[in-house]
Parts: sequence; structure tokens; C-alpha cells
Amino acid sequence: MSVSNTYFSCEEIHNAFIRAEKIFFIGIGGIGMSALAEFCANIGKRVYGYDQKRGVESAKLEKMCSIKYYSTPDNIKGMDLVIYTNAIDENCFEYKCAKRKKIPLISRANFLGYVVSLHASRIGVAGMHGKSTTTAMLAHIFNTACMNPTVFCGAQMHNFKSNYRHGGRDFCVFEACEYQNSFLSLPITDGVILNIDYDHPDFFSGIDEIKCSFSKFIKNAKRVFINYDDENCHCLCHKSIITYGLNKNSTYYAKECKSENCEHGVSFFVYKKGEELCKCTLNFAGEHFIYDALCAFAVAHTYGISPSIISYALSTFEGCGRRMEFITNSDTGAPIFEDYAHHPKEIEASLSSLCKMGYKNVLCVFQGHTYSRTFYLYDEFTKAFKNASELIIYPIFPAREENIFELSEEKFALDCGGIFEASLEKIAQAIQNSQCDAIVIMGAGDLSLKLKRFLIT
Repeated sequence: MSVSNTYFSCEEIHNAFIRAEKIFFIGIGGIGMSALAEFCANIGKRVYGYDQKRGVESAKLEKMCSIKYYSTPDNIKGMDLVIYTNAIDENCFEYKCAKRKKIPLISRANFLGYVVSLHASRIGVAGMHGKSTTTAMLAHIFNTACMNPTVFCGAQMHNFKSNYRHGGRDFCVFEACEYQNSFLSLPITDGVILNIDYDHPDFFSGIDEIKCSFSKFIKNAKRVFINYDDENCHCLCHKSIITYGLNKNSTYYAKECKSENCEHGVSFFVYKKGEELCKCTLNFAGEHFIYDALCAFAVAHTYGISPSIISYALSTFEGCGRRMEFITNSDTGAPIFEDYAHHPKEIEASLSSLCKMGYKNVLCVFQGHTYSRTFYLYDEFTKAFKNASELIIYPIFPAREENIFELSEEKFALDCGGIFEASLEKIAQAIQNSQCDAIVIMGAGDLSLKLKRFLIT
């Protein structure tokens, strides 16, 4: 069973933080944890950590932190503060040991809330889909405008070659994760709502509970930015709402959206209350990228950044890791992409974007993420792969779960219109020999990382 969030006040965390010389991170290699560890190292704290395996993020941190990849009683010896990720089990040795020794324990979300509170303007990007891309877009726009933002992103931002940017204390842009209501620990000045959808069935009872959580998230914000075209967002009420979308009734909206060729992605004109502001071009195709860009445009323009600077920044935006990211070419010359999509709506959007890029026959290799999501969204998954010409399903990434639902992965593959394959060697061979004109390795688990060693030589 995964551990829960803590809910200490910023003052309580501050008192523990300023006294702490040595800070230990349990799960330091996680995309969110690694950014916080880097923040602590940058301000002069001595940072230590543990993770089960050496990944990209932990390897990068080894230059500034001391990291162990095995459990030992000495791991937290002498530590003054322990930060943990919700991904760990409550039986995690370091967690239990810190509890027994009464070393202050703070959850990642709670600690992020404290770090965020140190900044004047705090822009929290929330929603079930698109958080990383929109956060990275905002980071690049604010940086292009010389506003020196501090940024915490849930993916590698290619423009910064990192998931974290150490900036000033005026602006902080960060992902606000809804899982376990983590985003309720974040003291936002600006709340960004990209979309509201049913997800995390292991935590939320249904869409009504999720809507309630998002309402709480924006309650204390000075203003909010809401996707006008998302029906589930219409329940949100606030005294200062700025909307965006493709509907001209939005505050900011896009017109004349055109898919260009594979190199240029998509272009569109941005309007505010009927006034044309500028033309924008993205290097990515797909309607979901337009929504993310519109959102970033609305926030940046509200902060006084000129349309010309925003347009230039969007045209030079390089994307995020595992968001339709090119890996290599197959033996037959087809491009191989990896994509983080793991929810049915994300799968549909990502496969649709490949069609917009001009690909006619797509091989999708998919790894489901958690048994609960697969079980509760089963029907939606079976309809999500319609734009894939061929589909290979790999065993589900369990994360924190066991298969208590008695799901048959073979049946799941058939119901989705594909085949089930557990052998990495056979999947790699199928990719290399595929006659499709594009291949995408999809999911939030570890499949793409495993396959890379077969595909990249």
C-alpha cells in the first residue's frame, strides 16, 4: 500500500527546512523528486537519496548528491529531514526507519508546496492531460521574455535539457498533480485547468469527486485559466476566470488551424475577445498541442508578455521527453516515437496527431499503466486505438498495484484489436521489420526504456 501525503503548513516545513543540513530523498530518481533534490542542492543543502535503480534523473544528480541504490541502515543515518514520494510502499525500509528515529518526514507534494510558496507568482498547471507540455511551454515563453522563471516539470523540457529550471523568486511555474489530491498542498496565485477527466480510479470514486477536488484547487487562487471547450470544466466557479479554446466565446481562441507538413506541425491565429493578436506555429501536430499552446498563450499574455514574443517562443518550443519524441528509425526506415499516453483520451489524441503528421499506417506498441485504470476504463481503451493499423500490447505496468481484478492481458489485447506479446526481443524484431510508415511506443511505464537497448545501437 502506497503512503499518503503529509499536510504540514509552510511555516512548519520552513522551521524544519532551515534547521536541516542533510536532506534525504526516498525515490530521488523520480521525475518530481529529482527536481526538488536539485533545488535543495542549488541552495546549498547537502542532499542524499535512495532509489531502487539508477535512472536518467538519478544519474544526473550524482554530480551534486550522494545516492544509494540499495537499502541499508546507514542510508538515513545523520539525516535532518526526509522527503518521500507517494510511489513508495509503507513498508519501505528508509521510510519506516525515519519514522522510528523521529526524523521529520514530508511528502513530495507537501514539500513542493513549501518551495512554491517562496515565489511571488505561482502558476500551477493542472488537468488530467497535457500538464508537462503546457508547463514546458510556459517555461520557455517566460524565459524567452527574460522573466527568469523557476520551473518544476513532470518531464524533460528539451529547451532546457532538464525537468527543472533554477530561476528567480518572482515566477514559479509547476505541474499540479491531482493524484491523491496532491495539488491541494500547492499555494497557487494562478490556477490553470487544462481539462477534467475520470482517472486514478484507485483513489477517486468518480468524476464528481474529481470535479470537487479541482474546485478546491482553485479556491484560493487570484485568477484561473480554464479550457472553455472542456465540458467538465464548466462546473468550476471563481471570481476571476480567463478562458481559452477553439470556441469564439472564449477569452482567447484560435482560428484557421492548419496542419502543415511533418516538419512544421500546425499553425493558427490567436484572438482575444475578437481582436487578432498574432499567428502561431508549432513544430507538433495535433489538436491537443493547440490547446496546450493556447493555454500557455493566455497565461503569458495576461502576465504582459507581447504576442510577438509568445509566438516566437512557441515556434522554437522543442517539446518534452516521451511526448511524441523521436527515438530512431527502424531497419525499414520508419520513424520510431515514444509517447507517454496512458489514458484512452491521450491515446486517441496521440494517434490522431500522427495521422495529422501525414502517417497512414501506424504500429502502436502499448503498455497499460496500473490494473485499476485498465479495469475501470476498459471499454474506453477498446475504442482508443482506432487510428493504429497494427497494435501490440505488452504486459501492464503495475506500479503500486496487484492484479486483484483478475484481468486477462491476452483478452485485453484482443478486445483492443491487437495481439499480446510479453517478449521484448520479439517486439523489437516486429518494430524493426514493420512495413508501417511510423511506430510509436506508448505508455507511462518502463517499456520504452527496455526497448531502447534493442533499438538503439
